Amino acid sequence: MNESTSSGRTALSVVDFRRFWLAALVSNTGTWMQAAAIPYVVFEISGTADSVGVTGLFQYLPFMVMGAVGGTLADRMPRRRLLLGTQVAMMVSAASLWVLVASGHATVTGITVLAFLFGLLNGLAVPVWQSFIVELVPRDLLLGAVTLNSTQFNAARAAGPFLAGIVIATLGVEAAFAINALSFLAVIGVLVVIRSAGKERPGGGPGDGVGAISGLGEALRHILASPAILACCTAIIAVAGLGSPLFNFLPVYGEEEFGVRGWQLGLLLGAGGIGSLLFAPAVLKVAPRLPRARLLIGFMGVYGLSVAAVGLSPGYWAAVAALLVFGGCYLGIASTINTTIQLVVHDHLRGKVIAIYLMCLTGALPLGLLAWGFVADGVGLRATTVGAGMLLVLATAALAATGRFTVMAQADDARDAAARVRTGGGGGSVG
Repeated sequence: MNESTSSGRTALSVVDFRRFWLAALVSNTGTWMQAAAIPYVVFEISGTADSVGVTGLFQYLPFMVMGAVGGTLADRMPRRRLLLGTQVAMMVSAASLWVLVASGHATVTGITVLAFLFGLLNGLAVPVWQSFIVELVPRDLLLGAVTLNSTQFNAARAAGPFLAGIVIATLGVEAAFAINALSFLAVIGVLVVIRSAGKERPGGGPGDGVGAISGLGEALRHILASPAILACCTAIIAVAGLGSPLFNFLPVYGEEEFGVRGWQLGLLLGAGGIGSLLFAPAVLKVAPRLPRARLLIGFMGVYGLSVAAVGLSPGYWAAVAALLVFGGCYLGIASTINTTIQLVVHDHLRGKVIAIYLMCLTGALPLGLLAWGFVADGVGLRATTVGAGMLLVLATAALAATGRFTVMAQADDARDAAARVRTGGGGGSVG
């Protein structure tokens, strides 16, 4: 019990990590405000669920393209410089969304185009971001750092949509986009002052000089030869395609099913993130102690049930309660998968492997959004939600029954080896 919380506190005691973590919390809160505002604006303009799904498709699909580029660059160029450039470009993109909406000329097409551009930049940045975490802490503190990074992301996921609901009700939806644009200044400022992580990464290591396509091919072969990472990719496809689209349709639930606005809409949008915060201490406590296969099966199964529970909820507060569980389980899934990959991946392939993993996530999510939208317009949003949640439960059971997750014991061994090194008990290095 003590080791997991200690790991988290020690990671935050590293000055550069702590600065970056806090700045990321501010910036990601702004990004989640925008993520909640986009489907709200689209639904206000169009009044249809399929438009929300189509916009979501173009918002997340770019990850599949730019994630591969970002992963390759993360293994070949200084990650701090890459992050600095992408954050500046994303700030400009967010500001463009603000100008479009504030001008009163927003259309579904215009919002979709700018969301697509933001998605391209975000897809480029995320693999670099995930790889950059490794440069900020010693290897034996990686588990705590990755879990805290997931917690920060989910804290923003809680605060951003909740604040978006309040901002939309009091200042107008355009203010949510303006706040997001300004929030990038936090990360940009920290990246400018970080020095220890900003050291130039020497060239000539494994994978340097390898072309983007051949480098990704090497990473793909590594994934196929690493059953633990392959299991993570399979799991995230099921989670992202079946369960995660629920978030984008919460504005539709708020408007059509529950008739709420203002802080109540914000709470509905932010309940998943709040749940992740409530679950964070438990995840930090149990993650270093339980087998990863058992953790992932449990979190995925309950995640699917929580999705179905939202569709079955008799009223607003029942839906909020289900979304708290929804968010808590997603934190468990994300931290289990992310630390598994970080623990077993070869270091010179880290960025590209993370990119391929993110391509699995961001390929399944937009397709799920599109399917949710069209099915919801045909049979209703509640029936779609229940069906998707139960399909995820069945998929989890099938993966567990076929032993797809038992191979994650490879990450358990790497985790235990790192713990022995940290406590002076001997053992090899991670990865």
